[in-house]
Amino acid sequence: MDLNKTPRLLVMMFIQYFMQGAWNMTMGLVLSTYGMATIIGSSYALLGLATILSPLFIGMVADRFFSSQKVMAILHLINAGVLLFVPQFIEAQNTGMTLTMIFLVGLLFYPTTALANSISFSHINGVKYFPFIRVFGTFGFMVIGFIIGEMGYSGNTITWYIASASGVVLGLYCFTLPNTPPKAKGSVFTLRDLLCLDALALFKDRSFSVLMLSIFVLMIPKTAYSAYIPVFLKALGFDNAASMMQVGIACEVIFMFLLSFFLLKAGFKITLMLGAVCWIIRTLLFAHASLDANMMFVLIGLMLQGFCWDFFFTVGDIYVDRKAAPEIKAQAQSLRFIVSNGVGLLFASTVCGQIFNSTVTEQGPQALPQWETFWLVSAGVAAVVSVFFLIFFRDDISKRKADLPLKKANSWSLKTLSLR
Repeated sequence: MDLNKTPRLLVMMFIQYFMQGAWNMTMGLVLSTYGMATIIGSSYALLGLATILSPLFIGMVADRFFSSQKVMAILHLINAGVLLFVPQFIEAQNTGMTLTMIFLVGLLFYPTTALANSISFSHINGVKYFPFIRVFGTFGFMVIGFIIGEMGYSGNTITWYIASASGVVLGLYCFTLPNTPPKAKGSVFTLRDLLCLDALALFKDRSFSVLMLSIFVLMIPKTAYSAYIPVFLKALGFDNAASMMQVGIACEVIFMFLLSFFLLKAGFKITLMLGAVCWIIRTLLFAHASLDANMMFVLIGLMLQGFCWDFFFTVGDIYVDRKAAPEIKAQAQSLRFIVSNGVGLLFASTVCGQIFNSTVTEQGPQALPQWETFWLVSAGVAAVVSVFFLIFFRDDISKRKADLPLKKANSWSLKTLSLR
C-alpha cells in the first residue's frame, strides 16, 4: 500500500459517498414529504437512464483522452451547480422540472462513482486494499446520514444544498488526486472505441455475463430497499429515517474490513452467493415486520447491509477490475455501473414503482399490512437470482495463482483480462 497515495484516495472516497448520501439517501422521503410520492419510481428510473447514457462514454474519455481525476473534477463542479436548482422545483411541486433536474444530476454524478473506483484500482492492489479504500465511502455515507437524521432533515430539501456544497469541495479536491493518465492515449481512435466495444466484449465470457445478469435482476430488491425503506420506516413511526439507516451502514463498515480476508479464503463465488442469499433474508424480515411492527426484525434487516452490499456489489467491482485489460479498466467499471445503476436501476425502479403504487395505497401505520406484499416480491426475486448464480457461475478466479488472460472474443481485439 502506497502511504503517499492511499490517504488521498480515502478522502476522495469519503467525500464521494458523503455527497451521494446527501441527495440520494432520502430522496424518496423528500419527494413524499412534498406531495410527490407517485414520482419516486420515475425519479429512480430516470437515474437509471442517466447511468445508461453517460458512464461508459465518460469511461472511454478517461481511458483515451484525459486523466481520470480531471474528468471527475469537472463533472463534480458542474453538478454542484445543477444540484442547487433541484430543491426549488421540489418545493414548487413542479414534477416535470424536478424529474428533469434529477436526470441531469444522474448524468453528471454516476460516471464519477465508476471513475473513483478506477482511480483507486490504478494505484492499489484491488483484492487486498480496495475494501479498505471503499469503506471510507461508507463512512462518508454514514456521517451524512447521521447529520441528516439528527438535524431533522430526512424529508427536507436542504439535503440537496448540502450535496451541492459537497460537490464543490470534491471537485476542487479531485485536482489533487494521484495522476491517473489515460492508458490508451496515443492509440488510433476508431468507431469501435467510440462504441466501447472492447469493454462490451467482456460479455463474451460466460461467468462475467452471469454475474452481470445477477446484478441486473438483484437491483429489484436493492432498489426496493434504497428507494422505499425511508418511507417504510416512517410508516413504522420513525421520522428520523436517515438515522435509523445508519445501523445498516455501520454494519457495512464492519464487514468491509472483513471482506478482503473472506474473499481471499472463500473465493468469489461463495462470497457473492452469500451476499445474494442475504437479500432474501433481509426482505423476508421486513415483510414479517410489516405485519406486527416488530422492530427486532427491522433492525436485523438493516444490519444485514454489510452482507447484502459488501459481499455482492463491492465484490462485483473487484471481480470486474481483475477481468478487464488495463486499457479498458475505466470503461469496464462504467459498464458494471451501467448494469446496476443504469439499465438495472431503470428496470428495477419501474418494477418497484408499479408494485408500490398498486399495493401500498394507504399512508402511515394503516399501510403496514400492504407492505408485506411489497417485500415478499423482493424476496422472491432475490431467491431466483441466488439459484441462478449458484448453478451457472463457474469462474472463481480468486483460486488461480495468477490472473489468466481470456481468449479474444471473436474478431474483437480484446486483450488480457484480469478479474477485478
